[in-house]
Amino acid sequence: MATLGTGSFTLAELIKRENPDGSMAELIDVISKTTPLANEGYWEGCNNRTYHEATRVASKPTGTERAYGMGVAPHGAATEKVTEPTCMLADMLIVDADMIANEGGAGKLNQEESLFVSGMIETVAGRLLTGDRSNYGMQINGINNRADYNALSSDYVYDNAGGDASATANKTSIYIIQYGPKMVSLIAPSGDNSKTIKRTPFPVQLVDDPATSTRKFPAYQTWFQIQFGLFIYDPRCIKRIVNISTSNIDGVDDFGFDENLLSDAICDLEYGGRGAVIYVNRTVMKQMTRRANEKGNTLFQMEKGANSAFPMAGTILSCNGIPIHREDSITDDGAEIS
Repeated sequence: MATLGTGSFTLAELIKRENPDGSMAELIDVISKTTPLANEGYWEGCNNRTYHEATRVASKPTGTERAYGMGVAPHGAATEKVTEPTCMLADMLIVDADMIANEGGAGKLNQEESLFVSGMIETVAGRLLTGDRSNYGMQINGINNRADYNALSSDYVYDNAGGDASATANKTSIYIIQYGPKMVSLIAPSGDNSKTIKRTPFPVQLVDDPATSTRKFPAYQTWFQIQFGLFIYDPRCIKRIVNISTSNIDGVDDFGFDENLLSDAICDLEYGGRGAVIYVNRTVMKQMTRRANEKGNTLFQMEKGANSAFPMAGTILSCNGIPIHREDSITDDGAEIS
């Protein structure tokens, strides 16, 4: 039987969401995050229930020169199987049924449920970057914890510090991701290729009183869940620029982002850059916006929004035509990548 926990929707919390006249207050979410990483991805259903598999070409015959009467050794192509799991992210809301019925709380309940959805989407975005399956077995492996993207020896990682990064935990990264078929996908269990957080309301049921488990009361319960994973068909479709310092910029061992490296990474994109989006955090977005406004800049472009009174409200920043989106799951306090 369910138990009402200390984090549940209580009468005290419900009252805080009322205006002086008793009407429902509009909530101002001052802790919300901008997380397009999870919303913009290309989603597809798994081909093996909750796992997804694909086969990559690892090597192929290249031929050997020969002369008359001279043979060549036989060769064959080699492939490798790639398998990725999904994970389940869930939460539950429990609220006293009579409180909702008697205190006009139906609207506030809907309000509370919407916060569950937005908070869980932020978690999904964070897991796509920092999920750590080796230490937390129920998580997916995020980009930062994959060998292709967490070492300077990788062909897909670009060192912003040129080998001179400080050991200070003040680093951030720029990510270029090519979402699309056979490139990078977000995966869901077979038959479910949506990014939806499923809401399952249950009829009124008895739950345990948190103070005395032998006592019960009637409560509404709502279950929230999303199953998702990250599948990288072609590892070349993600580029990561690392060791970008966000403080103590001195040009010695702490460096602001180098736009030349960004240009290099864009030139290295496969498939003509199809589907590419650049993801940066707030700090780097500010730096890029300043560069876009510098006279003589040709790398960054800013397209004004339709609202002439507030043009920044609809401004789209891009680099060589590739859109740049702010992703708040990218932190400012990362460790040095070596």
